[in-house]
Amino acid sequence: MQYFSIKDIENLSGIKAHTLRIWEKRYQLVISKRKDSNHRYFDNEDLKTILRITYLYQNDFKISQIAGLSREAILTFANIDRSHCKNSESYILQLINPVFDFDEQSFETIFNAAIQQFGFEKSILDVAYGLLKRIGLLWLTDHLIPAQEHFLSALIRNKILLQIEGLPKLRDIGIHNILLFTPAGEYHEIPLLFIQYLFKKNQISTTYLGANISEDEIADYLSKRNITHLYFHTITNLTGKTLDELIISYKTNFPEQTLVVSGNKASEITVSKPKLIILKTQDEMVSFPQKLFKSREAHNY
Repeated sequence: MQYFSIKDIENLSGIKAHTLRIWEKRYQLVISKRKDSNHRYFDNEDLKTILRITYLYQNDFKISQIAGLSREAILTFANIDRSHCKNSESYILQLINPVFDFDEQSFETIFNAAIQQFGFEKSILDVAYGLLKRIGLLWLTDHLIPAQEHFLSALIRNKILLQIEGLPKLRDIGIHNILLFTPAGEYHEIPLLFIQYLFKKNQISTTYLGANISEDEIADYLSKRNITHLYFHTITNLTGKTLDELIISYKTNFPEQTLVVSGNKASEITVSKPKLIILKTQDEMVSFPQKLFKSREAHNY
């Protein structure tokens, strides 16, 4: 059994703590438990009920209507139709419980419904990334079991790999060859896999080195293969260097290659170098492989 603070519940449900307190006081919805210190706390079953209430609330149920339902009725209504949720947030709310329960079958059913409704790319960008961010917030309060995050990451990783395998084979190598990696100390691999999917979808040749790659390993690869672009994605930057310092090091050691950087830390970069491309937004990251494809087609023409 896991226990959560009201801040945890706010982070997971997206409903402000103040609103949760009002619901509790006015409608007796999910009466929280109290420690000897009189601080509120919630257990797994409370979390499940709150997520179902939030799901119904965001799908046009009035809170006064929900308050008149039993927990069993709330569960029934929340499970009636998972195939056409109102938005990606509704899918995120439904997916949290399977992650906490290690319920792979339920996760697959719900996430596949999201893919059917929104398509694969939007499901990754809006649902999967949103879910990872929501679950990751529990690290701040030590209320997340590490196995739960690993379980979620593995499921999403497998979804992306299946999509990559299903794409057509490259017609030819072309004028671009991209080396994909994350720097030493960066272990978040899911965005990098999704980027590989985007390149392959656009018929751009890539080599995937993976996460936590040192500069020596990059140099070893470049000594044997021709690469036009070095592409890394950064979320945490635990390299021991600022991103500016890291970029200067890469450009000093690998001056011939175009260096491409994406990720939520990319906005911290202030250095300007030749053959440096910084993708600061998600839209820029998604459109970059399309731009390379168009430039290759223009070159071939």
